Amino acid sequence: MPLNNKTESALRRHGWLDKLSAMLRARPDAVPLLILLLLSAAIHLSGLWHPRSVVFDEVHFGSFASAYCCSHEYFFDPHPPHAKLLIAGVARLLGYRGGPAFDHIGESFGEISPVPLRLAPALAGTLLPLIIFAVLRQLGAARAAAFFGGLLLAFDNALAIHTRVISLDGILLAATFGALSLYLAAEKATTARRRALLSFLSGCAAGLAVGSKFTGLAIVGLIGLCLVLRLWPGRNRNRTGIGPTLRQAGWLLTGATLVYLIGWTLHFALLTKPGPGDIWGVPTGNLATDIVQIHGKMLSAHANLSESHPYGSPWWSWPLMKRPIYFWNSSSAVARMYSVGNPVVWWGGTLLFVVVLVNLLLARVTQFTPQPDPGRQRPRFWLPIVGFVAAYAPLADVSRVLFMYHYFTPLIFSLILVVLWLDYVGWTHGDSLLHQRVSYYVIIAVLVLGFATLTPLTYGLETGTAITDTLFRIFPGWP
Repeated sequence: MPLNNKTESALRRHGWLDKLSAMLRARPDAVPLLILLLLSAAIHLSGLWHPRSVVFDEVHFGSFASAYCCSHEYFFDPHPPHAKLLIAGVARLLGYRGGPAFDHIGESFGEISPVPLRLAPALAGTLLPLIIFAVLRQLGAARAAAFFGGLLLAFDNALAIHTRVISLDGILLAATFGALSLYLAAEKATTARRRALLSFLSGCAAGLAVGSKFTGLAIVGLIGLCLVLRLWPGRNRNRTGIGPTLRQAGWLLTGATLVYLIGWTLHFALLTKPGPGDIWGVPTGNLATDIVQIHGKMLSAHANLSESHPYGSPWWSWPLMKRPIYFWNSSSAVARMYSVGNPVVWWGGTLLFVVVLVNLLLARVTQFTPQPDPGRQRPRFWLPIVGFVAAYAPLADVSRVLFMYHYFTPLIFSLILVVLWLDYVGWTHGDSLLHQRVSYYVIIAVLVLGFATLTPLTYGLETGTAITDTLFRIFPGWP
């Protein structure tokens, strides 16, 4: 919308309009990033106080966060402490001093607001589309394609619901792909000091990812492979010497180790009172010994976890959303929360992911490749493919009960590959958000429509029953 003459004159008098124009020329990604930030913040931060009762995994992670910030009673969890510590730290800063017992789904928060405990995951979920935008740009995607990729993350209902409650997944995902983005930035750093700083920060983010859930190890493996390939002779345009590569690896390892050890130090320093975790063994008071011992117990707990769950699902079913997760319902069962992904993202993304893989395989076999714009470099398609495999394949051999949310990291890698390929073959036209083919806007409209249709289930609105009744008729295996 054009500015009126009075407003424009005022802006020019103070020099603000010229400064704004100069900033946009210097940082053309600022506009799509701002749009993504506003949309994602609205999706993740609005209505965090509802429901005012415990939902799904808040039974576990709410009690753990409360132990860190308030009761200090020792507990045991098969996941590392870092994401829970962040949740507890933010809650403490916002005045949370304890609330419900977190012993069953539907338990009321009473007069205590759930917002302090839900805010850290929501902030991580807010940042995730911006991080994916940055990763896509760093991998060579045009601005319009990267914006499209960010929208896919912002308007996915499953990601939204898991990053609006007391859960570890939002922090895990933001740390995982934040580590990748920082590493890619370090690759392009023009000075040794900047490369060292970005590599250290990338390691810190990777340490946070592993410290949230052990599945964060996928990003450690992927970055490690990138470093190894930088030494590979031949066609690798990022090839560098062994000395700089080893120094970069050292900074990455330092950051990751530092963050990981700080998390465990805080864990044992804060949990000083007897609690339910004592049945797994009381800490001896020697930090190094306690850290080693608790890792053995965590691995044993994962290996021996044999309980089933009505909303558990096998790894092969996740891309098809065969078993979404029932989160919560109101006492009158009028309002429901259900973790269902946006079909455009999950089913559409899965279909295109398979198409892209087949296309890339045939191109390799037939030595035929599409002709991009002159001078356009071929993106590193292998990177999201390897990331997908590294994050997905290990879960196929896990015997404990798993859930659809374990697919989040592979899903995002698959979407990165799809967007890179669509951009490379010319579906998007350059950087402008306003001069794209009609199908670009049609798919965005359908994406938003899919999100809006499932919104009552994502936010626990009273119209959720009508939607679930319809969905259950179409997909009888979901209830």
